[in-house]
Amino acid sequence: MKQKPGWSLQRAPRAAVVVGMVLLVLPYAAACQPERPAGRGEVHGPQGEALDRYLSRLEAFGFSGSALVAMGGKVVLDKGYGLADREHGRPYTAGTMFDIASISKQFTAAAILKLEQEGRLKVEDPIGKFLGPVPEDKAPITLHMLLTHTSGLVDVLGGEYDPVSRKEMVERALAASLVRAPGKRFWYSNVGYSLLAAVVEIVSGKPYEQYLKEHLWEPAGMRHTGFHVPDREDVAHGYTPEGDWGTPLDHPWAADGPYWYLRGNGGILSTTGDLYRWHQALQGNQVLNATERAKYIAPQVSQGRAAHASYGYGWSIEEGPKGGRQVSHIGGNLVFDSDFRRYLDASVVIILSSNSTDYSAIPVAPHIESRVFGLPDPEPPAAAPADPALLARIAKLAGVYALTSGDRLQVSVPSGNTGDTGRLAITALGPQAFPLLLGAQDDEERDTMAAREQKIGEMLTALRAGDAGPLAKLRSLPTPKAEAEARAALAPWQQKLGAWQGATVLGNGSYGGHPYTYARLSFEKGTKIAEYLWSGMGIENTRFLDAPPAILFVPQADGAFANFDVRTGSIVRLTFEGTDLVATTPAGPVRAKRVEG
Repeated sequence: MKQKPGWSLQRAPRAAVVVGMVLLVLPYAAACQPERPAGRGEVHGPQGEALDRYLSRLEAFGFSGSALVAMGGKVVLDKGYGLADREHGRPYTAGTMFDIASISKQFTAAAILKLEQEGRLKVEDPIGKFLGPVPEDKAPITLHMLLTHTSGLVDVLGGEYDPVSRKEMVERALAASLVRAPGKRFWYSNVGYSLLAAVVEIVSGKPYEQYLKEHLWEPAGMRHTGFHVPDREDVAHGYTPEGDWGTPLDHPWAADGPYWYLRGNGGILSTTGDLYRWHQALQGNQVLNATERAKYIAPQVSQGRAAHASYGYGWSIEEGPKGGRQVSHIGGNLVFDSDFRRYLDASVVIILSSNSTDYSAIPVAPHIESRVFGLPDPEPPAAAPADPALLARIAKLAGVYALTSGDRLQVSVPSGNTGDTGRLAITALGPQAFPLLLGAQDDEERDTMAAREQKIGEMLTALRAGDAGPLAKLRSLPTPKAEAEARAALAPWQQKLGAWQGATVLGNGSYGGHPYTYARLSFEKGTKIAEYLWSGMGIENTRFLDAPPAILFVPQADGAFANFDVRTGSIVRLTFEGTDLVATTPAGPVRAKRVEG
């Protein structure tokens, strides 16, 4: 997980949303020829074309990544969208490599099972057998507990790219206080999987990546997976509100891979095609025998009452949208997101990646699932070509527009190499502006958003009074840990802007399929916008920004501009009448007058 200003939490596997259109399928030539497809990729048959059309429409709203959809061993879609490198205009293709983040855990788990298959360890073994003398409170921890996130170990110890050796990581992990007693309940722990990677090295006598390459990836025919890649130009850049984050290889990296706060739990680079080959290898005995494969995806422990899923060894297991077994895992490092879904009894595979915080692959995946399995799914509006006359027209629309409430909308025209030319970018300036950009919501959604705003307000008030309890509850952390995170998050801004004086909750937003709440934090010499990313009713990540992210509105054939919220399916249309902006939502039209040009 990339550490940014603010407190953050690694995305744990979420229960997949039940969704899907049954696909006709055609042969996938690359299944036996592990070379990357030419150009953007491949699309087969009318159903593949329908999925491609859907993702191409999302591309107009900012989606950038790759998608592979297969059924019965045949692929109907294997293609990239958007840009892998905006500065050089390099397109994202089916062969673009990306950081799979926590999907890496399934390879660590498979390596442990491979060593068990070879008779070199047992998952019931205590960690002290491999890691030397361990503190008394950690003596009961077994490899099985690490694999199932039931060890009670903390989630993270530091930043992903901190230069920490294996020895240092192990010592710090064993010295850290437990969150809960070993073996009791599911508690997602990246640290636990780093310890498993250490066990792989200790038992095999080989570097972690080398063991995975020789015993997992090469037998599966995976040639484009690992830490070391022959061509850095094949790796996607990541993008945040601050700009080009670069590739994972642009960040601190040990000679043999990532440092040890990341190794074993994330950091592996791969392609959608290679992940599909991994799925195929798991259908036979190329990597694991039948006994170990069954253990690999057995539902070992509940992920919690709200998750509706169990955890196996590096996989989340639940019932598929039309019955049968679904095993899946998401990965996210707050820049790259990916989703790997295997519907074993339906013989369907969905794999998605994305490289921008503005549009995540994770909320897109349920909609691909809906279209695969024939369930209803909202259709995004099609974008019209940005012809010269349109470009000349929209250049005159930039400015500030005031709502009757007094809140304002900042309208700008993106330019340069962002791929957003010909669109409008709208930023909400005030609490009444946020719901306008979100479009209509049902009563349940409005209640949820109101509850989130209230929780953020109460949490910030408590923090100002020195009470980190509400934050700890929202972050599912022990109070001392939450207090330390908050203090560290605020420290750089207090050093730059002076003492923190107060906070105002601004409202909710939805960007790239994720729900957020925004608050303005006031300091002696200025303000910052705090952005809270929600997962359920808990905070998954917090960032500090100069302003909320803009929402893209794409041109329509009738001269209007439209936004599509992939999370809710809401569509907001903008038209311009003289100096007025008119936003049309399912709840009715709203008018704003231009006050600054």
